Amino acid sequence: MYSKKLYDQEQDRQKNVVYICCQTANSVTAFAANMAVLFKDGVKRTISSRYPTAIIADLRVLASAPKAMTLAGLGDCCARFVAYGDWYLAGALGMVDFYSEVPLALLGSLETVLMEHAAGIGQRSLEGEAVVAQALLLAGIAQSIVNMSAPISGTEHVTSHVLDMIADHHRRGLALHGAQVGVATISAARLYQHFLNSFEPEEVDFDSCYPDDALLQARMERLFAKIDASGAMARECWSDYSKKLKLWRQNRQRFEQFRSDWRVVHRPRLSSLVCSPEIVTTILAQAGALLVPQDLEPPISQEEYDFALEHGHFIRVRFVLGDLLYFLGW
Repeated sequence: MYSKKLYDQEQDRQKNVVYICCQTANSVTAFAANMAVLFKDGVKRTISSRYPTAIIADLRVLASAPKAMTLAGLGDCCARFVAYGDWYLAGALGMVDFYSEVPLALLGSLETVLMEHAAGIGQRSLEGEAVVAQALLLAGIAQSIVNMSAPISGTEHVTSHVLDMIADHHRRGLALHGAQVGVATISAARLYQHFLNSFEPEEVDFDSCYPDDALLQARMERLFAKIDASGAMARECWSDYSKKLKLWRQNRQRFEQFRSDWRVVHRPRLSSLVCSPEIVTTILAQAGALLVPQDLEPPISQEEYDFALEHGHFIRVRFVLGDLLYFLGW
């Protein structure tokens, strides 16, 4: 973990540099975050970045931006409804060395607030824009105070990242990040609903949950070779995923304990951290946001979307629900 100092205070040459961010659209949670997402060998990677000294958000300016931008920001906010479940899973299974519910103090009431104001957000009222602006800023701060994007980035974000990674292969442009995240959040919420309703710990075959490294690496190489014949994308993904696989093996005892505690401890807690797909869909629909990949701009085929949803967990070291479902053979 970084110390609690802001990034710019740790950089000697930037101590006296003032960075003021003038927000022109309610589009993403990144405005107030001390990290950024960039491509590395065709793979999305999160790196540290400079934290703004101040952020100016003029509601009249935000309300004059294209409606699609505000709806994208709403979609990015909705990630909280499933991402926290992924972070909790990672903590319970020993796949991350830090888990905190402090950011929930900032994001805990987000479901109620967005449900109440969804229609106004869709109508582009100043009050609606203020709600989205505040939610985006709080989401950025929530990830910054723990120096990781885990509170608002999980299954839904890796799905969106893969959609960006395969865009060139499918000869299409990039859809708005938040719009993709909103659609993927609905899918992730459905996956969680299915997992919470269907997981039977007594039926787990532990030995089958630990795949052979060489076989899995070869599978990932074949998988990403369809997208990048050079192999650079597969190598970059494996560099992160191999670390996750090693940690997964080292923490087998935690998985066994997780199975034992599922009904009493983990299922109730997960149920409280993730939202139902109906709630996510209602919030987005009442605001007029897009709900399926085919309606994104540019449209994304169901085949592309299914590829991203199924294989998103392969692209980075962070543990998400997709990893557990894969290891379980689901």
